[in-house]
Amino acid sequence: MENGRSLIDHMRTVNSVNRKLILGFFAVILFFVFNGSYAHGQALSEWLIYFRTQDDYLQFLQTYQSRVEDTGSSFVVKARFSSDEIKAVEQLPIVSRVEPNYQKTLAETTAFNDPFFFQQWGLRTVGAEVIAPSRDGQNLLDGREVIVQNQSFTYEEQPLSASSFSFLLNGMKLSRLSLEMDHVEGNWRLEVTDGQGNELAANEGNTAQLDVLLPQNRTYDTIHILIQTNGWSKQPIVKKAAAVNHVTVAVIDTGVSVHEDFCGNVLYSLGKDYVDGDGMAVDENGHGTHVAGIIAACPNNGKGIVGAAGSAPVDILPLKVLDAQGTGGDFEIAQAVNDAVAMGANVINFSLAGKGKTLVLEQAISQALLNGIPVVAAAGNWGTSLQDIYPASYPGVITVAAIDEKGGVLPYSDYGWEVDVSAPGANIISTFLNDTYKSLSGTSMATPFVTSEVAMLKAEHPELDVIQIRKMLSETAFDIGEKGYDIHSGYGTIQIAKALQASPKAALDWLTIKNGQQLNFSQSQLLGVSDGLVGKNVYIWLDDQLILKKKADRTWISVTLPDIRSGRNEKTLKVIAVDDSGTILATDERLIKTADSSSASFSDVPASFWAYQEIQRAYQQKLINGFTDGTFRPNQSLSRRHAVMMMNRLFHWPLHHIQPPFADVPIDLAGALSIYAAYDQRVVTGYSNGSFAPEKLVTRAQMAVMLARALKLSEHPFSGTPYPFKDLSDPGHFAYDAVQQLADKGIIFKQDYFHPNEYLTRAQFAALLIRASDYLQK
Repeated sequence: MENGRSLIDHMRTVNSVNRKLILGFFAVILFFVFNGSYAHGQALSEWLIYFRTQDDYLQFLQTYQSRVEDTGSSFVVKARFSSDEIKAVEQLPIVSRVEPNYQKTLAETTAFNDPFFFQQWGLRTVGAEVIAPSRDGQNLLDGREVIVQNQSFTYEEQPLSASSFSFLLNGMKLSRLSLEMDHVEGNWRLEVTDGQGNELAANEGNTAQLDVLLPQNRTYDTIHILIQTNGWSKQPIVKKAAAVNHVTVAVIDTGVSVHEDFCGNVLYSLGKDYVDGDGMAVDENGHGTHVAGIIAACPNNGKGIVGAAGSAPVDILPLKVLDAQGTGGDFEIAQAVNDAVAMGANVINFSLAGKGKTLVLEQAISQALLNGIPVVAAAGNWGTSLQDIYPASYPGVITVAAIDEKGGVLPYSDYGWEVDVSAPGANIISTFLNDTYKSLSGTSMATPFVTSEVAMLKAEHPELDVIQIRKMLSETAFDIGEKGYDIHSGYGTIQIAKALQASPKAALDWLTIKNGQQLNFSQSQLLGVSDGLVGKNVYIWLDDQLILKKKADRTWISVTLPDIRSGRNEKTLKVIAVDDSGTILATDERLIKTADSSSASFSDVPASFWAYQEIQRAYQQKLINGFTDGTFRPNQSLSRRHAVMMMNRLFHWPLHHIQPPFADVPIDLAGALSIYAAYDQRVVTGYSNGSFAPEKLVTRAQMAVMLARALKLSEHPFSGTPYPFKDLSDPGHFAYDAVQQLADKGIIFKQDYFHPNEYLTRAQFAALLIRASDYLQK
């Protein structure tokens, strides 16, 4: 102590301090004394507490000695307080400053200890490296009650010397059970039954570990396990029994070989060889092992790489359909698909492609999709159109293009309207034969990244169906290449973390139509409907005309679209699913083309016309269409219906239900949805008799009111300096404020006369919409 004084001496010197500060100090002390348990409900964090004088410093040490962890020079201490306590500490008169004890780390990532992690640029591109470490798998039998020979005890993965035993699970969900034996003398059989003795699954083989896939979408209270080892000289011991609730990915490829970097999630004993017709799916090529590693290589094991699915609950089911040269036929591939469905696979990965379409494979894939199993396929590596490349071109398949480290599509990646998304496919390091690692390139490598995303979505939301997953992939992808969808990269590069953060919702998705695609109207199209929408009403509009209303009785609906003539070469295709009350449950909207065109060429709008530029811009922004005879008819008066339709193209008003608000606007009236949306937004109100009068011509004053409402300018009275329109000077006129607001924003030109009662022309409204669009961009 300074001058040998004790702490009591220092406390006595406080008498010179303002009494109010002393009282405040002790009031805070009493707060902690009588609220001592309050901190117990909150985590204590480290804080840095600063003081002006040594007296203040010493007072704090005396009062909070149990919270102080360390002291420093210049009157600063490190102490632990809850978030509520530190607020009170800050108010103490003896405290000059409070700061969190911010933590710093090495300027390098320590997320994984896998040697080749830093070479895995693909993980960072798709956002997988921030997901993988957080999803550790576990043995669901660990800690459960096991009954062996009428004796019950807690299972902690100890050896079991019995040929039959039971686990009590109390309503647990399981997907797979595995037993590992201490030795193998030949074939042995594993059977699993439920509490009523019904067989759940069985498997037979001569490997140390046998796996069985259990029926999903049910819970288990009790499972009985029976082991048969006929003819063995020594009774085996179960080294480990494991059960999991995983997503099963069928990798239909060249097989998958045993590798040091797989951690029990490759189900070798369930694999099948369709090339030689017997045995397990031993990889003689390396391709399938590489693909499996991209999905499921074990993270943080000090070896090799990190799978894109990381430690997510994912199992690999290897099905060998390609030989040592990487070649196989559609018949064998179809067999593998059918078996994957029968065995209960949740996702199918096709890192294979080739020319030619067969009914047997198409039917197998369709059956998988209709059973709710997403199928992910490589686009192929020939740099050609996907038009005759399969399985990528079968409807409903998620087709994957490949990108390089710079985000560009690989030049040899196949292209076409069948492409859905893209993923990393250049110099992808992964597991290979004989416990080695190798870098390979192509759409084969891009596909398992997408499969990993699908598997992780299924693990997070087991109820997701094929249509929902397709929609989530496309809506969360990072757009590359041309803006929006393009035939080379699809909707863009997948983003796993973003997809996992998205909220699942009912979905509609065209399986045969992409945004901007040019259609052959003589061919039928397939509309995908998610499971939750089956039984609901589905409406389809083409260019604002209702062309179909039906009850969705299945998840795939075949539709033949009529070739409706219109004034432009693109048509808007809109689908809505609603419940019986008219509430909208899901929507899908995309543009389809009948011919290539990017600019208007109206025969009655010469370049000298006063609104030529505005009409051109309005056409390019898809605000106006024109007529089928190639005219725009700029001086023709505009109906209320067409005015609202054009406004909706600019404002894109949301629509939540489709119950008609007006008796004269039925659902099948062209433009009805725009009128419903405008009513919801209070842009239009209709007449006192409950009608809208859609074909009635709109006046310039009525237009001003609607446009001001749409721009949210009519929410407050005009307060600026009014422009003296000679024919609209009465502030009591219903359109006075709206016209002044629009004039003030430059949307209406300030001229001597406004002509409020004149009918609005198509050219005038096109010009107003362009000015309104410019105003919205400011």
